[in-house]
Amino acid sequence: MPIDTSRRELLQSAAAGLGFLGFASFAPGAGIPPGVVSFRHIHLDFHTSPAITGVGEHFHAEEFARVLKEASVNSITIFAKCHHGMSYYPTKVGVRHPNLKADLVGGMIEACHRQGIRVPVYISTMYDQHIWRKHAEWRALDAEGKSYGHRGGAGPLTPNLGLVCVNTPYLDYILAQAGEVLQNYEADGLFYDNYNHPPAGCHGPSCMEDREKLGLDSTRAEDRRKHAYIVMKRAMDRFAATVRARKPKASVYINGPFRLGQDPQFLRQVASDYTHLEIESLPGGSWGYGHFQMTSRYLRNFGLEAQGMTGAFHRSWGDFGTVRNQAALDYECFSMLAQATRCAIGDHLHPDGRLNPRTYERIARTYRSVAEKEPWCDGAAAVTEVAFLYPPAAARGNDSAMGVNRMLTQLRQQFDVLDRESGFSRYKALILADDYRLDEALRDKLAAYVEAGGGLILSHEAGLDPAGRGFALPGMGLDYEGPWKHESQYIEALEPLREGVPDMVHEMYETGSAVKAQPGTTELARVWAGYFDKDYRHFQVEQTPYQKPTGYAAAAQRGRIVYFAVPIFRAYARHGYPVYRQLVANALRRLLPDPLVRAELPTTAQVTMTTQRGRHILHVLHYIPERRSPDLDIVEDVIPLRDVALAARLPRRPAKVYLAPQRQDLSCDYREGYARVTVPVVNGHQMVVFEG
Repeated sequence: MPIDTSRRELLQSAAAGLGFLGFASFAPGAGIPPGVVSFRHIHLDFHTSPAITGVGEHFHAEEFARVLKEASVNSITIFAKCHHGMSYYPTKVGVRHPNLKADLVGGMIEACHRQGIRVPVYISTMYDQHIWRKHAEWRALDAEGKSYGHRGGAGPLTPNLGLVCVNTPYLDYILAQAGEVLQNYEADGLFYDNYNHPPAGCHGPSCMEDREKLGLDSTRAEDRRKHAYIVMKRAMDRFAATVRARKPKASVYINGPFRLGQDPQFLRQVASDYTHLEIESLPGGSWGYGHFQMTSRYLRNFGLEAQGMTGAFHRSWGDFGTVRNQAALDYECFSMLAQATRCAIGDHLHPDGRLNPRTYERIARTYRSVAEKEPWCDGAAAVTEVAFLYPPAAARGNDSAMGVNRMLTQLRQQFDVLDRESGFSRYKALILADDYRLDEALRDKLAAYVEAGGGLILSHEAGLDPAGRGFALPGMGLDYEGPWKHESQYIEALEPLREGVPDMVHEMYETGSAVKAQPGTTELARVWAGYFDKDYRHFQVEQTPYQKPTGYAAAAQRGRIVYFAVPIFRAYARHGYPVYRQLVANALRRLLPDPLVRAELPTTAQVTMTTQRGRHILHVLHYIPERRSPDLDIVEDVIPLRDVALAARLPRRPAKVYLAPQRQDLSCDYREGYARVTVPVVNGHQMVVFEG
């Protein structure tokens, strides 16, 4: 059903009044307003079906703001339009929820501002169920003409939350809504959500016609992908300019494109459309606990303030009737501080308009502790010396990336996550895991890095040419023969890698490559073969036992390059055999003998280093996620650690060492470049401050 004439005229008028037609000439990113990212933020969802009655009937603005204030919240994203397409204020552009009893947007903003709480406003973009149903010609379609999006079950009549394409008049509709909110309310920014233009390309009529105009071929995947980025950039520039034209000091965040696995060149093009980054990473949802570790280590390096985001519920969005364990909420927010990011907790308002008091009792405990710790976190930056290159197009991490992340975290290495466009020179060691093949540009960049003294750890196919025929990187000192052809690839650590490794032959569980060391290359581990490969004539339960060594290298070193012939990172992620981690630790020690941090701690403890205004801070975290359901890790208990020995590599003897926020002084022994302390107790999270 087309938009009626009066609404179309209003939409066009609003768009013209905000200068939408002139946005192409706007230069986004000209100065980021200060103070747009809080340490104690709430992201409040309110996706409310039009079938729900009594919406907001128990909302009281002053009570709403008081609950937030008492929970130490100082910023909250509220909702103007949800993914049902419903608006929660008196709109002349959009569709007011049919059962709305109050102006929720206006009431929330005014009451929160009276309490000194910042209020950016949420607008759903490509999810708008109302528009999706009314305007089939605006739907984002796949190559078969089917709608992209989320189906609520099997069968033809199940609920469908389909994507609406922004390469249609729908974009003007979104921007007119945004302009209306900014014009009518003192919003402190906009949060544009659900911006997920299909990377494989939209096959709706507008996109098909647009590609023809641009000389792109809709039958070619590469052209469709190129067009998807063009469409995304166009709309994102306009999203940002809408805010900046109306409220130059307001915040802008567009949720969806800025993530791990996204094209790195595209991210650098659109970074100026953002005032900050928000890392949606709910461990109770599909993200898991490893996602934030990797994503924060990547996104914090784009020159924008970053904010983590967990959830106040047991699982994920829409999980009404649950509350997150206190220890889990603490751990997730304190992890954000430890990664030099700020904190956000996702919540969802009940349709009646009342915040759940039990939820905000727990948020209060966490955020009061965050408030005490802010003086040592405000303006802090991570201190790192190791990095790994994230695999392309792996949005939430593949097994190899997860293996690297777990190993380095458990080894207390201070590391970042990079993409191929990142600068490498400030890192002492880089890791390319398992399947990261090299084109000419990356080959030359890595070769220059090694030539300048950088250390490199590669495994399995990492370092091969794109076709997988041989090593692309010069100076490896290895001959590549192809994939390992047998079902088992046992390894034996030789003397250079033997420290802490049981003196025996070890099963790899995952097979890798067949590689031989050239003269002058140091063999660090060798491959053993099994008695036979199993078939109908040769049977053995589990893997066939090892029999004898082969002439193949399992690990080798030439200069500053260490290579593992086995997919050791993927194997660690899948099987968790500690020997794999120890082998990598020994290899790292050969490249990095004096790490930034040394600690006598169980592998369940995490240590990160940040720096801030002439001081260094060690964050020690000890919370233990336990798999208590088939797909969910649970944190419920805090297990204290006592008499924790830590050593931080610092350029000089610190003038003062103390615990924060307690301000309890610690004695410090400074020798051989390390400041050594003993922390009496770590009760979940402890900061150790080295000043001067």
